[in-house]
Amino acid sequence: MLKLLNFEILPDEIILLICQYLRSGDIFYSLYNLNSRLNITISGYCRYVNLMSVSYQQFQYSVRYVLPQIGSLVRTFLLNGNWETIINKNLSLTIFGPNLSLLFPNLEILTIKWFTTTKFLAFLKVLKNFSCLNQLNIRCLKGKSMDLIELNLLSANDNRLDMISIDHDSSDFDISETDSSISYPNIQQLTINLIGHELIVRLFHLVPNVRCLHINTDELLDTKDPKSTINNLPILIHLIDFKIRSINLFWTFEEMKILLQSMPNLQQLSLDIRTNDQEFVDHEQLQTILPSSLNKLDFFIRFYYSKSKYPDPTSIHFSSTRFPMISMLDKPRRRFLIHTIPYNQRSAILTETISNQMPNGWFYTQRIQNLYLYDVTSVTDVLLVLQHFRQLRMLSIDIKDKSNVGKTLLFLSNFNRLKSVFCLVTQSADLKPIELNLPYLKQIDVTGIIELTPILINAPSVDYLIIGFECMKLLLDNNYQLITKRIVRLNVLNWIDMNSDLLVRVHASFSSLRHLVIMMKESTVVIDDFLLRILSLWNRKPRISIDVKGVLSKKIQENLRQWTVEHASIQEDYLFEVEYSDNWFDLWL
Repeated sequence: MLKLLNFEILPDEIILLICQYLRSGDIFYSLYNLNSRLNITISGYCRYVNLMSVSYQQFQYSVRYVLPQIGSLVRTFLLNGNWETIINKNLSLTIFGPNLSLLFPNLEILTIKWFTTTKFLAFLKVLKNFSCLNQLNIRCLKGKSMDLIELNLLSANDNRLDMISIDHDSSDFDISETDSSISYPNIQQLTINLIGHELIVRLFHLVPNVRCLHINTDELLDTKDPKSTINNLPILIHLIDFKIRSINLFWTFEEMKILLQSMPNLQQLSLDIRTNDQEFVDHEQLQTILPSSLNKLDFFIRFYYSKSKYPDPTSIHFSSTRFPMISMLDKPRRRFLIHTIPYNQRSAILTETISNQMPNGWFYTQRIQNLYLYDVTSVTDVLLVLQHFRQLRMLSIDIKDKSNVGKTLLFLSNFNRLKSVFCLVTQSADLKPIELNLPYLKQIDVTGIIELTPILINAPSVDYLIIGFECMKLLLDNNYQLITKRIVRLNVLNWIDMNSDLLVRVHASFSSLRHLVIMMKESTVVIDDFLLRILSLWNRKPRISIDVKGVLSKKIQENLRQWTVEHASIQEDYLFEVEYSDNWFDLWL
């Protein structure tokens, strides 16, 4: 007869191993305050608190009962701006109010995510009195551009911040003209998005002591004044690490020369730019403008050539004796993609047309975690590209023709529990084997219709899927249950038919789902009956959180919570939150 073991007899090492597979909310809700020994065992998980993707019951328990007791241990905290409007007032005051510094007196790193610029402005006013907080990470900040000076971001927390990082998915910042004497010497590391390259001059004046500066600007091609250039730059004597990403503007060699002259002690340089200036691809010329202190150079240059200068571009090859590099011809766009190897960027934007020019192996791309493929026409070329990116965490695929399925000629020649080997049928009828291995890929985002099965089979860690209505139908038609059972968050865009059986198929196939997001293709469609179908399907445990974008009738809006209780079979005392705002129905269970 089997003897049941008590959880408490497990050694600390086994308990900590189990906790590696749990979220912060799971650990706090299940283990905290059971006894003093377990509190000590899990104390390391109290240093980093991330309450994303937990049930509302776990969230409410953690914020109300656990955080006040472990607050002095917390060193890193992630704050989701979407929580503020949906949670009750008392919880909101706890984590968004002016006493946050009392809750986390030893906080060192704060990451904020999914704030609007309006909410962010209000939050910065209460971000003060943190004696240890020196790093602020901003992720997915949405809304109109804001002025960096008026926002007082660089002086937040009483000028104690020395590291500020704003991701590429956040809004761009403006910088108004100010007295050049205004500066923020506290800033040592800064990653920022600017609305225009001309703001670089103003930014340099603001951060005289910066040591690491990463700038991204996505201004459009026609916004650059041909007479404008970067002039009168202050010297940044402390800057040792500089990166600029500007892929929508044509940079001149002279502009880059002026820029680099302001960094006499630079040690690491990363360029991700577009140009049609011949001097950029003359690497003897490029070396003449590099600071003598430089010991590491990474670049990805999109060099657009003229037919008159390069009548036969296939015969051109760019190389350098000092910096190992490769060049790939993107003939449809009349450009060369030239980059150093290894490719040391965390993200890459590529087209499928260069798949057959990529060198063998994947070690030279192992730092890339985010890959965006656009103008995709064939699953075959996607697979040929993906074989070089084994360290991917996020993959975005943008189909060129959104109405047609990306085709491929392939078949699965061998499949076992360790790997899949596909054979691609070439035009000459030869079989070209390709081995895919994407063990770290967590999220796939697809715009258009494409067969995802070959990718998902080889990406065992994918748990977040963002796809359109038609792409979802194609995926479920292939009936790969092992694939869909792994998904815990599903976003379905451009939902067309509210009476379609696709909703029932999603419910049957995605058995591990915890969060479902649906956006209707027609923003004016009334979703009352559609919501009833969703709530009736997912009215048993395990419950999921639901977000649906569409129009909800006034009658339901007026008594939203009671309507939800009745139609989702929720008991009156069950902890949950529901709201309808900006045409979004949000149910957090």
